[in-house]
Amino acid sequence: MLFSILPPAAREIGLSPFQVSIIFATSASIWVFVSPMWGRRSDVAGRRTVILIGLLGYALSMTLLATTIEIGIRGLLAPLVVYPLMIASRCVFALVGSGTGPASQAYVADRTSRAERTAGVALVSAAMGLGETIGPGVGAALAAIDLLAPIYFAAALAVVSAITIWQYLPEERPPVHHQATRPPRMRVGDRRVLPFLMVSTSLQATRATTVITLAFFLQDTLQLNAQQTVQYSGLGFVVLAVAGLFAQLVIVQRFRPTARWMMRTGVALMLTAFCLFIVGPSFAVYLAALTGLGLGLGLVRPGAAAAASLAVQPEEQGSVAGMISGVAVIGNVFGPMLGTKLYEVARIGPYILNAAIMAAVLVLVFRSKQVRSLRV
Repeated sequence: MLFSILPPAAREIGLSPFQVSIIFATSASIWVFVSPMWGRRSDVAGRRTVILIGLLGYALSMTLLATTIEIGIRGLLAPLVVYPLMIASRCVFALVGSGTGPASQAYVADRTSRAERTAGVALVSAAMGLGETIGPGVGAALAAIDLLAPIYFAAALAVVSAITIWQYLPEERPPVHHQATRPPRMRVGDRRVLPFLMVSTSLQATRATTVITLAFFLQDTLQLNAQQTVQYSGLGFVVLAVAGLFAQLVIVQRFRPTARWMMRTGVALMLTAFCLFIVGPSFAVYLAALTGLGLGLGLVRPGAAAAASLAVQPEEQGSVAGMISGVAVIGNVFGPMLGTKLYEVARIGPYILNAAIMAAVLVLVFRSKQVRSLRV
């Protein structure tokens, strides 16, 4: 919802596409350092506790962001004041909300065997995909009432989710006492997981570049107004999410492919999708590209995460989940900033960049020894 609403809302305030990218890039920069800490913390405090903290932090962040945007649109404060407040509101999500992802992945890793790991991690991604599927559709409907209503709704939904988890999610693995056992700290250069970190970082960079420029791309290419932009981009995000959901819930759960196959096939699909964005002249072609992109993301994201989880020991699951979540977000820092700058030069510039990145990653997943050695 946020990626389809923030661009037209920012233009109402008077912000440029590059300024919008800075909002996400600043938050992502903080995420890189904080998410691994939350992953290790979940080994001590428990997975459920960290998931709850993250959800409530997300709710607070979205509430602050929506309120700040509303102040800016109404002209109660100058854009010079509103803009840093928007950045600060989003940074709350990075500081607190970044714990939900790694804690959730580690929760699943605690409860699955090696043979079940890929399908289990895919279910976590599928849960995210379900939200991404429902979110843009609900957002487009609520935006017809008020542009910021979807953001307030997302904040309320996060609180409801936190209450539900508090009541019903079992914490079967007791926290480790911090004085008896210190959760292991992983290094970025750990050869066991380095290729998978590179794949995840590239994935985040291309995905973030796409979602942050898509609304601008559709608005400028198809000559849409603000209301139409929310609706068209909302539909595009639904297609993207549904395709990812299909990959995770149908392809992965039914056929149980190896993590190696998922990464190789998914990267190839993503490369094809970005080529369609470059040559496509119509919204129908863009929807086809988003379908391929969604399928690719739905395969690569859980494939890389499962591969990293399989490469380490049980006591390192929180650390590797936090590392994957944190390092991958580096792509969210540089991808959108470079992509929006390229967009100012040419509308297809970001998609040429993404195609080049995926071409390089395709070579990596076929040549890497760590990827070739995967058997589950």
